[in-house]
Amino acid sequence: MKSFCYLGKKAVTKFQAVVIAIIIVVAAIAGVAYYYTTTTPSARPPIKIGVILHMSGGPTRLCKEVWEGMQLALEEINSKGGVLGRPIEFILEDDEGKSDKTLAAAKKLVEVDKVSVLAGILISGNVIAISEYLAESKIPYVSPISSAPRLLYEQNPTKFRNVFTLHPDYDQIARALLTFIREVAKGKSYVYIGEEYVTCHYIAEYLEPMAKAVGVQCLENIFVPIGCKDFTDALIRVEAANPDALVWFVYSGAEVTLTRQAYERKLRMPYLGMMSVCSMWELPDLVGEASDYLCFGTWSWNVSLTEKTVPFFNNFYKKYGYRACGLEGPAGYDLVYFIAEAIKKAGTLDREAIIEALETVEVVGVRGKVKIDPTDHGAIYWAPGYINAIFAQWLGRKPYVLWPPELAERSYTKPPWVS
Repeated sequence: MKSFCYLGKKAVTKFQAVVIAIIIVVAAIAGVAYYYTTTTPSARPPIKIGVILHMSGGPTRLCKEVWEGMQLALEEINSKGGVLGRPIEFILEDDEGKSDKTLAAAKKLVEVDKVSVLAGILISGNVIAISEYLAESKIPYVSPISSAPRLLYEQNPTKFRNVFTLHPDYDQIARALLTFIREVAKGKSYVYIGEEYVTCHYIAEYLEPMAKAVGVQCLENIFVPIGCKDFTDALIRVEAANPDALVWFVYSGAEVTLTRQAYERKLRMPYLGMMSVCSMWELPDLVGEASDYLCFGTWSWNVSLTEKTVPFFNNFYKKYGYRACGLEGPAGYDLVYFIAEAIKKAGTLDREAIIEALETVEVVGVRGKVKIDPTDHGAIYWAPGYINAIFAQWLGRKPYVLWPPELAERSYTKPPWVS
């Protein structure tokens, strides 16, 4: 005798009931699949990225440009469907540049906001200040502009496996200075000026033996107070040493004074300010004609480094109404794409999976290919196709690329007082 069940008023066999059940399950699965492939990212829970920057309290120009570069990348990624079918959301905390507030911000973002990744923090001392919490929480952390993660990882790779940076290390900055001395100034000797920051001392310590190894002599390292307001004594010492090139790493804002005084004293050797205000488009507005003949070093410019470079600089200007420099805006932009690609590769928001992906993922950024060096958890620099230095010179309130040769717009121009 056949068994029957009832669907409405119509009797069906068990076989028919099973078929109907299978159809219902398949339809349900198809509906879920349709939802995940067609639902817009804005309709699904966002992937939260915590961002800590000093948007107030002291100089904020660098953080502002990093943040705007990040926002530009965020809009592009979300307009294309986000990551894992979900939009990315930034939660920004202002630590005012104070280490105690950096720690409070990190704890809030990780424990209250439940972010999947932590990013930002430009002050290396503040990264060090929260290092124990980073190790304890195991939250994936990536800095756009701080060398501290490299130092932490080198000290204890196991403990600080979750920290990364896209910023160059001291030896990579020193290599940039040496490249300028040799390739642009064609020099065999130099004088270095730095502020009394630990970073400035480290760069000098790396540069001197590196230069000596290739036959370039350091005539003197000169250190001035942070925020120095008068470089007269330092420049008198430079003139007395008479080097083939003067290079400085000054970034407290004092580089404006140094640029002006170097021009007023009519220095006869090529001189370079690495990164800082020297590479910002506002410099001529700050120092007038004193920007002329100054050279600067940076890590990207509005030239064809990658397919992303020129579009980034053009879109940044269109959106914000001012021109990005070669460091902060591009670093913020590349940071977001790097994190997004790592999450995509991980395929999950599991912290360990994201850390593993950050260690191996590679993206094409504004400055070149972005990939982590396994020896120090910092981005690779000075390799073909990756991030390398660019040198330019201000002339008539406009910057011209001098190096590398394949991107050069002109060669170094001597000031008229140099025969």
